[in-house]
Amino acid sequence: MRKNIDLSADEYREIVDNFYNYFEDGYKFEEFLKVYLERIGLEEVFVTKKSGDGGIDLTAVRKGIGGLSNSVDELFYIQAKRYSPETTISPEKIRALRGSFRSGVGMFITTGKVSDNAKVEAQKVDPSRPIIVVDGRELVGSCIEKEIGFTFKPVFSKTALDSVMKKTSATVSDQEVTVERIVTENDIRAYILVLPRAIKERISDDTAVITIRFGDSSYKEYRIDAQRRYVGGISKAYRDFGLRQPDGVFVSKRAVWHIEAVDKFTVEFKEL
Repeated sequence: MRKNIDLSADEYREIVDNFYNYFEDGYKFEEFLKVYLERIGLEEVFVTKKSGDGGIDLTAVRKGIGGLSNSVDELFYIQAKRYSPETTISPEKIRALRGSFRSGVGMFITTGKVSDNAKVEAQKVDPSRPIIVVDGRELVGSCIEKEIGFTFKPVFSKTALDSVMKKTSATVSDQEVTVERIVTENDIRAYILVLPRAIKERISDDTAVITIRFGDSSYKEYRIDAQRRYVGGISKAYRDFGLRQPDGVFVSKRAVWHIEAVDKFTVEFKEL
């Protein structure tokens, strides 16, 4: 439900400034956006490897119609820019984002401003590569509405945003990369574990076997199906971690994949 927000221009400007100053660098802003994008309904939100400026900073998936075999996931490519609230984004930034992926949805999210010409550039018709632009004021407004880092009056709350950022520390770091995907009842029924897109991109096309351990259990090799969609033979893991109950009840959970090597992973099952 949208909250009735009545803020003066000066109040909004102060909030946006506080929000921008909270993030010590662009990497922290990317970590925050992982949580933010999950809160607005995207899944498999993945912070890409830290590298030079100009690339895709995060990827995500919006799931197709649940349970239908021919439903299609929609891929999102996100560029995050922690810019001063007074900095204005030019059309060239939007064109560069559109040119960095072949198909899917682009998102340009910034703490700065977006020029009118950049908004026009984003609205250009390209059915295979639409672009969504979110400027600092819009991002803050969305966070206020969903109470992400804000307490209602609203006021900016460092404590509330600290709480959000603590959730990222376990999943985003220089040493470890993780990605999450919900295990559905259909997955449990079929004893399969669907490979998140970010995992499939880490393994070669001819890979038939990957090594997984569930929680603190021992590593074991699991075969990948011919279409590289899932691994099978994990009935024991589903029973051990409560996804398949003794009375036959299925319990969906989040599969959190920890990427350790090209074909070696740890998977934890966490409550939804």
